[in-house]
Amino acid sequence: MSTTTRTNAGVTLEEITRQKIEIRRRIKEQKQNMQASATELFAPVKAANKIELIMNSVNSGMAVVDGVMTGMRLMRRVRGYFRRRR
Repeated sequence: MSTTTRTNAGVTLEEITRQKIEIRRRIKEQKQNMQASATELFAPVKAANKIELIMNSVNSGMAVVDGVMTGMRLMRRVRGYFRRRR
């Protein structure tokens, strides 16, 4: 008698184990690819010279200021909605 157990579909436990290992390996590769892509997308731009470095800093600063201004406008509107209801 064989030590492998067969199901109605004819798939052995060894085949299931092998497929499971293969799928986990493919998932791990996909995860690494996604992490590399995300890192590449969100990594800061490397400056070639001092002028570019300064311009990147100014650009980042302006983005922060713009975010703060947008947040302040949003908070004013939200507060306005609650004040009108009273």
